[in-house]
Amino acid sequence: MRVRIQDLEIPYPLTTISGRLRLCGLSELATAQILSGLGDTHPAAEEKLLTYVSDTLGSISSEISKNFRLLNIYEELRGTSDKIPPLILALEGASATGKSMLAIDFVHYLSSTRFISTDTVRQVLRGIYSKDEYPELYCHTYQAHTRRQSGDPKLDPVLRGYIAQCEVISPSVFEMVKNIHSEGASAIIEGVHLEPGSIGHISKGILEILINPSEDTHRSMFITKHAAGKLRTVSKDSTTREEEFLSTRKIQEYLVAKAKEAEIAIVDLHNFDTARKEISNLIITKIETIILEHT
Repeated sequence: MRVRIQDLEIPYPLTTISGRLRLCGLSELATAQILSGLGDTHPAAEEKLLTYVSDTLGSISSEISKNFRLLNIYEELRGTSDKIPPLILALEGASATGKSMLAIDFVHYLSSTRFISTDTVRQVLRGIYSKDEYPELYCHTYQAHTRRQSGDPKLDPVLRGYIAQCEVISPSVFEMVKNIHSEGASAIIEGVHLEPGSIGHISKGILEILINPSEDTHRSMFITKHAAGKLRTVSKDSTTREEEFLSTRKIQEYLVAKAKEAEIAIVDLHNFDTARKEISNLIITKIETIILEHT
């Protein structure tokens, strides 16, 4: 499909619309049906395209239609005022809490052109710093305490290892978030190296959310990470994985406490569908707040 924007004709990705519809709560099937009704006609102005979708939604759900219009208003305002911050969604949590899989969905929902995984930042830093200089970079967070520890000596060694790894990785993540915000691009950031409350002060457009499965669900997701995720760096030994999970759970409980202290939203993960809906509602609320503060 092609549309006209500023009297110029350009290719138009329908994922922009489908993402907004899914974010508003429309089912995948209903979204596909609306998109099929658009066809591949003569290029129309983007505003007319969005109006057609909004009108169609009115006959399906007034709440979804309202949310869709809200998202359109937000995007329109972002194009006319530098005071409207881009939405940057930060999904936080320990290893195997489901944040990475949720991040994939929200890249689509928000049509984000920027994506940061703190694990990727760690990989980049491994290309800069040697294992002799920073041994804590060359392991998982739940193993870092065996390489180096930092922070309050009264803390559990596992947490001190986690903090030591964050001390190396977090500054780079922080600078990347600042740069993305200054660009005005929407973004998804996910990773265990995001301590709740650590980046929200950069911009009012940042929404930090901690993903928190129950201990039983977390354990199952952690133990099956090799089988489900096909990760070669994860041990196949069940005894080792059990021990590593205990360390990981300590990190998760530490992050939950930090989130409560900083009043960061905590989303319980029982299944991905309900978690996606809850995160979507938090995003809609965040965008509504941004609009109210700037209009």
